[in-house]
Amino acid sequence: MVAAAREALEDAGLRPVDVDAFFIGGMQSHTSHVYSHYSRLSDWLGMQFKPGLHFATACSTTNTGVGLGAMTVASGRFDTVLVVGVETLLSSPQNKPTERKPVDPTMLWYWTDFGVDQIYAYPHGYDILTAYGALPALAYAKRYGLSMEDLEKTFMHLALAVRKHASLNPKAFVASEVAQEAQNKGMETDEFWYSSRYNPYAAWPLRLMNILNPVDGATSYVITSKEEAQGMVKDPIDILGFEWSVSNYPWYEEPDFWPADKKAFDGAYEKAGITPEEVEYLHVHDCMQTYHLLLSELSGYIPYGQAWKAALEGRFLHEGDRPMNTSGGRHGMGHAFGASAGADIYETVKQMRGEAGDRQVKKQPEKAVVHNHGYGMHTAVTVLGRRK
Repeated sequence: MVAAAREALEDAGLRPVDVDAFFIGGMQSHTSHVYSHYSRLSDWLGMQFKPGLHFATACSTTNTGVGLGAMTVASGRFDTVLVVGVETLLSSPQNKPTERKPVDPTMLWYWTDFGVDQIYAYPHGYDILTAYGALPALAYAKRYGLSMEDLEKTFMHLALAVRKHASLNPKAFVASEVAQEAQNKGMETDEFWYSSRYNPYAAWPLRLMNILNPVDGATSYVITSKEEAQGMVKDPIDILGFEWSVSNYPWYEEPDFWPADKKAFDGAYEKAGITPEEVEYLHVHDCMQTYHLLLSELSGYIPYGQAWKAALEGRFLHEGDRPMNTSGGRHGMGHAFGASAGADIYETVKQMRGEAGDRQVKKQPEKAVVHNHGYGMHTAVTVLGRRK
């Protein structure tokens, strides 16, 4: 957390004393054993006696933080705000914080399910892999007449793109492409993907490499006024608009699959004063890679019924004409729950500034959109703009 905050402050040429307030986001108190983040971590950030608060909207937390920061700055209450997201998922404290043991994956998912409606979740047979990944994927295939062969091929190509981007990202959790991993096992890519024990079904038709990898992680960014930002960095990125939408399970509804997402995208576009056609880069919440298909279309980034073809054609790659999730997403970059949306903001800002290195998109985006789901479900959509 401190490393992420320092990088954000150094990028802005600031010290902790220059920040007026701080917001810290994180949801998984079961593994961190931190509940009052604002007091427990204020001294680590150098923020003693500053206004601070802890907030959480599950996996959309640090996208929501953009709106919180923007509103407090726009109101004139604060000039500069530091937003931090932090999550530890892989281990939990024992007798004292420095004594930790690995978290059993089944227990992690049990704790994660505290983010959904506990009254109705289990009687409905709720499961993250089926509800988030498999059922929407099958609905997508049915709607557009995809064969199961085409659907499985599409998911392989989505994973190929995700892992390629991750291999180019020094901050990513996964460092290798799928083809390289197959070669290391003495297999061709198709054999490795379809028939090896290294890539089993997680929830048909999604396989292990189509879903998230839980990680420990932290992200941070600085929000300030338009005038202040101009003096901090060469290429400040503006917050053009944002929208939030909350929905209880079940989330599905015709014709949009995810009506809460449709409302959030439409509201963010309206507040930003743009149309979907102006968006040049999109980052969506992809704990299940089904979202590359559904949300690229629902957002207006890809025409309805065409996302699966775009995946097969490599259009979502950083060198493609519709680049998306170039960080490596929740599988390649890894998923640190409350901190992950901040990683998407970070990646998007890097792309807009032309600072993404080997994964830099061909056309430096002037307008970009970041979407995130907060489990159970809080949708946050933010529109960012680059100054000409």
